[in-house]
Parts: sequence; C-alpha cells; structure tokens
Amino acid sequence: MNEECLPPNETELSTEEPLYLLCVDDEVDLLSALIRLFRKESFRVLTATSGKEALGILKKTKNIGVILCDERMPEMSGSSFFEEAKREAPDTIRIIITGYADIHDAINAINRGGAMGYFTKPWDDLELTLTVREGMRTYLLKQENQHLQEEFRQQSRHLEEWNASLKKRVMQQTAVIRQKMEELNRQKASIRHASDAMLLIFIHQLQQRQQLLSEHSRRVVALTDSMLTTLELPSDQCVEIRTAAILHDIGLFTVIDPLEGDYLSGESELMKDAGEFKSHSVAGEELLAISEQFKDIALIVRHHHEEYDGSGFPDGLAGDQIPLGSRIIHIANYIDNTYSQETGSDAEYQVNCKLGANMGSHFDPALATAAYRAVKEVLMDADLQWSI
Repeated sequence: MNEECLPPNETELSTEEPLYLLCVDDEVDLLSALIRLFRKESFRVLTATSGKEALGILKKTKNIGVILCDERMPEMSGSSFFEEAKREAPDTIRIIITGYADIHDAINAINRGGAMGYFTKPWDDLELTLTVREGMRTYLLKQENQHLQEEFRQQSRHLEEWNASLKKRVMQQTAVIRQKMEELNRQKASIRHASDAMLLIFIHQLQQRQQLLSEHSRRVVALTDSMLTTLELPSDQCVEIRTAAILHDIGLFTVIDPLEGDYLSGESELMKDAGEFKSHSVAGEELLAISEQFKDIALIVRHHHEEYDGSGFPDGLAGDQIPLGSRIIHIANYIDNTYSQETGSDAEYQVNCKLGANMGSHFDPALATAAYRAVKEVLMDADLQWSI
C-alpha cells in the first residue's frame, strides 16, 4: 500500500522521553521498508539484524514500546528472542512477522514470548501501522498505570510516615499533658491536705473553747449533709457547702469569751449584745477570705444568717440573692437550735411545725422537703458522728 494512503495518527503519543519501535529482521531490505513506513510517526525506529543484537539494544534503550520481529532468523528465532525480550522488557508490545507457511511458529511466539499478534509476509501497510500505533498506546497506558501506582505507593508511604509521626507527636503531647495533670493533681492534693489540716485546727480550737458550740457545729454539718443528699447537688458544690457548714461559726472566735459561758445557752453577755453577735458572720468571712481557696466558702459563711424575706443580717439579702449554701446552713442551724429547746416526746413534730411556719419568710420554701427529711434522719440519731 502506498504510504500516502495511510491515515494520520489522530492520537498523538506524548511522552517525556523518546518512544521507540524496534524492528528485528535479518533481511536489510525489509528493515528499510519498515523504516520508510514509520518515518512520519511520532515514535522513532530502531533496527537490528539478529536477536542477539536486538537484546543488546533492548538492554540499553529505554521506552521501546513495540517490537516487530521476523520469526525466521539465523542463530535465534523470533520466538526465542521474544522469550528473552519478555524477561528484559515485560511491558513492551511484541508482534511477530512470519511467512504464511510458518503460522505454527507464529502461534508458538505468541504462546512462548507473549506476542500480541502476528503478520504474514507480505503485510498490509495500513493494518500494520494501525496495529503498531495501538501497541504504542497500550504500552504508554501501561507505563502511565505503573507511574500512577508508584505515585500511589509513595503517597501511601508518606501517609504512613506522616501518621507515624503524628502518632508519635500525639503520644509525646499526651505524655506532657499527663505529666502536667499529675503535677496539677499533686498540687491540688497538697492544697486539699493543707485545707484539711486548717479545718482540723479550727475544729480543735472550737472544741477546746466551746464544747456546746462544737456539738452544735457537728449537728449542723450532719443536717447539711442530709439536705445535700436530698437535693443531689454536684459533688464539688456539696464539698464547698459542707466545708462552710463546718466553719459557719468560726467568726465566734473573735467575739466569744469562754469565761462568760456558751452562746447557745443564752447565759453569756454576748447574747445580750445583738450587734456584737451579728458581727460574727462577717468576722468568719474575714478569717476565711485570707485564703483564696476559701473565697466562695467565706461568702457562704457571711450570709448564713440572712432571711429569705430580706430581714436577716449582715446585708439584708433576700431570695436567690442569698447563696444556696447559706440558705441550707441557715435551715440546719435553725433546726438544731430549735430542737435543743424541745424536751417533749413530740420534739420532731414541734420542729417541723416551726419550720413550716417560717417557710417563705425566714427559709427558702424550695428546701422544705430536704429540711423535713433532715429532721427525721439526723435529729433522731443519738450516736451522731462527724468527720471531715
């Protein structure tokens, strides 16, 4: 076929490196004919007159996309050459050219050497050109696929390395955070131990100075604990309110003279001076406010004598203006003081009646249920114990 009749290569075969067609035949005239046939193609043509020469070219030349090889050659047949070429360049497309009588050899080349197909002599120029072009495209697709797979493998390795690095950094940061948390917990524990020690000192002083006052504080704490259990407040808030209950009368250190009797008995001069007595809640706040840790507790202590209707002291706060802890301790304080004055068998009933009569005026009515339960649970316990 006249080469002018060949269709143009509509699909350009682009590659960064030159693309080659290797033609192998011991007849130089046939090689020349192949060179002329493919001289206008986008790939370059290499030639070899033997299988041995072709293997040398294959080993030193990259990007040989297609091999055209004659089957009948001296020393090494096309089938044998393709067998070697398959090991050397497995992606290269191999096409055998053979005489009509050698069809069996062509099939052998396909089976042994992985040839894509075969052409008989004389070949059809158009059919051979189109087949070689398709072979080149197949080869380039294989190369592109391998390139993409390699990129994927590299990205996978990078991702694995990045994940390993991230995991390492996370573990390092976790270790740092854990170390800081442990240090913080040690500091908190140290502060807590210091606080407990301070409370023990206050309690000891309270017991040494006023036995009745110490017993009163113990019962107020027990009543407060009962109310807190009923109210189901957060644990941190319960600890804060309970601590305030322990220390609610600590301000009396500044105003009680132990030689004058007990402030609960009504015999001391302190009870005769209401103004001096009222100052004890403020004095308690000032004592506790020395420590930043007791700032909120000090506020509860300051307001534990406020009345729900605003008639209490020291600031005349009303309703929700009064800290919840102060409202709870105020009720617990009242319950114990009232119960200590009841001697009849119906003491519990009398205390509850007085509590009910003052709900909404002196006490927060929302705390009524907790207060009644505290009366029942605590005041009937003759073996009341108190521990921090």
